[in-house]
Amino acid sequence: MGRLLKILLITVVAIILLLAIAVFVITQVIDPNEFKPEIEKQAREQANLTLNIEGDLAWQFWPSLGVSIGRTEARIADQEALFAALNEASLSVAVLPLLYGQVEMDGIRLAGVEVNLVDAPDGANWELIGPQSTAEAETPEEATSTASAESGSLDIPLTIPEVIVSDGKVRYRNTVDGTDIVVEHFNLSAQDVNLNEPFPLQMSLRYQDQSDMRVDMSLDTVLAADIDNTHFVLNPMTLDANIAGATTMPVDVHLEQNLDVNLTDDTLSIKDLLLTAAGTETRGNVDVKALTGDLQVSGKLATQPFDANKVLQSIGEAPIETTDSNALSKISLDATLGGEPGSVMVKPLTLKLDNSTLSGSAGLASLASGKIVFDLLLDTINLDGYMPPSTEEDSSDAAAGTGKAGGTASLSTDELIPVETLRPLLIDGKFAIGSLSYDGISASDLKFAVTAQNGVIKLTQATGKTLDGSFSAQATLDASGKTPKMTASNTVTSVQIQPIAQMALDDDLAKGLFSMTGNYSASGNSEKALMDSAKGTLDLNLSDATVRGLNLYNTLVGGVNDMLGQFQGLAAAMIPGQESGKLPSALSEDTKILDLNSKARLDKNVAYLDSLDAVLSKGKISGNGWMNILNQDFDLKIGMQSPELGTSKYLTDTTWPLRCEGNLEGDPAKWCGPDKSGFKDIGKQVAAKATQDKLKDKLGIEGEGDTAEEVIKDAAKKKAKEEVDKQIQDGLKKLFN
Repeated sequence: MGRLLKILLITVVAIILLLAIAVFVITQVIDPNEFKPEIEKQAREQANLTLNIEGDLAWQFWPSLGVSIGRTEARIADQEALFAALNEASLSVAVLPLLYGQVEMDGIRLAGVEVNLVDAPDGANWELIGPQSTAEAETPEEATSTASAESGSLDIPLTIPEVIVSDGKVRYRNTVDGTDIVVEHFNLSAQDVNLNEPFPLQMSLRYQDQSDMRVDMSLDTVLAADIDNTHFVLNPMTLDANIAGATTMPVDVHLEQNLDVNLTDDTLSIKDLLLTAAGTETRGNVDVKALTGDLQVSGKLATQPFDANKVLQSIGEAPIETTDSNALSKISLDATLGGEPGSVMVKPLTLKLDNSTLSGSAGLASLASGKIVFDLLLDTINLDGYMPPSTEEDSSDAAAGTGKAGGTASLSTDELIPVETLRPLLIDGKFAIGSLSYDGISASDLKFAVTAQNGVIKLTQATGKTLDGSFSAQATLDASGKTPKMTASNTVTSVQIQPIAQMALDDDLAKGLFSMTGNYSASGNSEKALMDSAKGTLDLNLSDATVRGLNLYNTLVGGVNDMLGQFQGLAAAMIPGQESGKLPSALSEDTKILDLNSKARLDKNVAYLDSLDAVLSKGKISGNGWMNILNQDFDLKIGMQSPELGTSKYLTDTTWPLRCEGNLEGDPAKWCGPDKSGFKDIGKQVAAKATQDKLKDKLGIEGEGDTAEEVIKDAAKKKAKEEVDKQIQDGLKKLFN
């Protein structure tokens, strides 16, 4: 027995010695560089690659048995452009386990890997890789069978202690659309790689594209990979990135999560998500089903309150200046993800902005069509705090002699409507505001509805209550054709006009109840084109109103007094009880309007008042005119009747001509004045009638004429004729008597 054990021991030692000698001979005697021609030949035949192995092939014996390769370049067929290259690669197995018939990988190392991918109109360069002969390639089943038949009894390695890829680079270029993406400084390190057990993995890289976007990223995770079932778990996973080019200053992003991707079940799961970036923090969990089919998402996301201006500061952007220094300082989000398959919906959605809360639902109702739907409610908001601070700079004078045609020169001819962006939109949304305040004006129960399809965007509802009244509007933008077209209509009912005038003109110009209906249309794709083509009709009503700083009655009285000064002695005849020859002015500097109605039409940038009829506290007016809606210039010709001046038989139903012109930003007291020539004509007519009456009463003669002078002359002629006739008659009587 002892002798047998001795023989066995000697045999084992001999085998080990022979194996060691064999390994030594292989690594020290056989030159692997002799295989270069064969390797290059196989690369040409099997992959259509021209392989150039510049570095030497080398054996490694101890403590690991392996082979390494130096600088190697690959080009597709006979192209000069480099397709791929590597500076160094090595593969090694542990020597001692090999002596016992076991294969234990010691490590895989790749350094300086470079790949250039080019996508051109005639195809991509990687599509040329592979056998180019027409001979039938070995089927996967045959290859597997051959490999199995040729495999020996050595154990297949289950664990690779180390896999290292350093300084890799991949460049992708598309010569059609100009895309140029470079992924460089790619480094990967994995320890104890085992497809049956989780193993640690670290990776880093830099991404850069043609828009100068740059992302430096590092990943640290533990990977569990079930290759047979295409199931991958990264738990835990930490990713840090520095993103530059999207903002003025680079942004640091930190992501933590447990990621589970099961391609067999077509699912993805993100648990314990933590995302921090630019001072914001978001947590949540997300599950995705049917990754490659009708995607279905569920989960919750929550963003902690953050200050918007601090976020902007962290990325190098200017802060948003607001009247309220605390505005935008507390923004948070809570979102529950859900929806039917093929959609991504957030319901409920809660977005808090300082003291306001936006709630409801929103999302993509169909990923296939891209349809956007939303139904949102903003409970309350005060816009004053979010407006930019007022400045002391004086606004430009809009009334600088621009007149009816002024204002269009300042309009832009740049493209205004992004038609290419609007045409594919598919939207069905509703938005409501419980209460809103701005510049002293409050509104409530605001409701809006919008749809978009085939390049036609419609505001189907815009209603609300404000200033003791209500409003409603509808509008359509048709961007489906070459030239965008717009139509709109609106109704305003019994709205207090005082706050509107105060906000628009920065002056307490008027008060009263304002109502309006209007229809408008325009076409074009610039400010100037839209205003030049704008047309519309408006019906306006103003009741129980007062225009401050403008007294039309005093304007009328001033014109009458000027007229009376030209016709001395007629004041008593024209205005009973006013023998002094001068009418008194009203104490008030305002005009009280009991009811006003106007019909107007919009043509280009001018609103033409085709009719204006109003009942005042001291008379009534009628007239027409125009107003430039851009520069607020206006010109009105008004006829005014006053009951206080209508008591005289000479002035009954007399319409006094007034002229109001100027700019709404000007002094109302200077707007209106009498039409002096018109007043003079009225004075001539009144004087002529009064002269006729006096001549008839005193002389019994009716003079004719348009002026007092003409009446007197005509009466004198008639008087002279009467005297001549009387003398002739007296002479005849004497002659015949």
